[in-house]
Amino acid sequence: MTQPFLGLALGGGGARGAAHIGVLQELHRAGIKIDAVAGASAGSLIGAMYAYSLDPFWIEEQFRKNMALNPFTSVASKRFLNGRNPDSVLDQITKKVSDHFQMMMSLNRKSIIKRQPLQDAISFLLPATTFDDLKIPLKVVSTDLESCEDIIHDRGNLVEALVQSCSIPGFVEPTEQDNRIIVDGGVGMPIPVPVLKENCAFTLAVDISQYTLEKLGKTTMISITQRAEIITSNRLKAKLAQEADFVIRPDTLGIHWSDFDQFDVLMEQGKLAVKGSLQPLKKMINQKQTVSDGMKEWLS
Repeated sequence: MTQPFLGLALGGGGARGAAHIGVLQELHRAGIKIDAVAGASAGSLIGAMYAYSLDPFWIEEQFRKNMALNPFTSVASKRFLNGRNPDSVLDQITKKVSDHFQMMMSLNRKSIIKRQPLQDAISFLLPATTFDDLKIPLKVVSTDLESCEDIIHDRGNLVEALVQSCSIPGFVEPTEQDNRIIVDGGVGMPIPVPVLKENCAFTLAVDISQYTLEKLGKTTMISITQRAEIITSNRLKAKLAQEADFVIRPDTLGIHWSDFDQFDVLMEQGKLAVKGSLQPLKKMINQKQTVSDGMKEWLS
């Protein structure tokens, strides 16, 4: 098997994954060939759909067909999940009730939704069941909460791997098997560049992190905890992205992972990010390709 040249690492970010589709579409228009993909969380699903189809416009069509039925769009209330501090009296009362309900749930349940709705959504979006159904290599990352280790899936049951990688802690029920508690790959490796470095001559990372943040305003236990987690996550993402040969970083406008109604905005931001960095990206790919070809010729 020919060793892949360009490996694409797609980071996690929930609804912000729509930016990945815009990125893929512009790379496709520019004629940039992707030889392998690695993904965590939302990036694993988009990556799997691309590895199956090699058609980012088909990916958009699938999401548009599914958006009205996607369990996340109905369950993920932004006000319930994103910890903002609205000003109106009604919103303040609503938030008090929501925070209390969230606290009570966290003491008695592992998650807000079960695995099945997520599995159903993935099966609808992706007509593939195993890694053998894919046209290019794919690595899917999930996290074991017991051992604190990354789990890399690259063979066998594709749907199960994606469910595990997309199981946002506290939101989707974790997978418990073989003394492991498995959740979202974004916990340990939110931008999976390291899993591509060994096999790919050139690594391209797409970072869809929430770098633009609103002022905290009136602080609560939840808003403080969430902001602290975002800071920690962003530092890890930035460090992982630095390992890539090139990074595309769409401006996700501070959009929360649960804002699924921002699909079109995020897709457009992905497209803009590629358009703004296409020339230096092509130049670097050509330089690396020349070096890679030279090494192959020297070794042959």
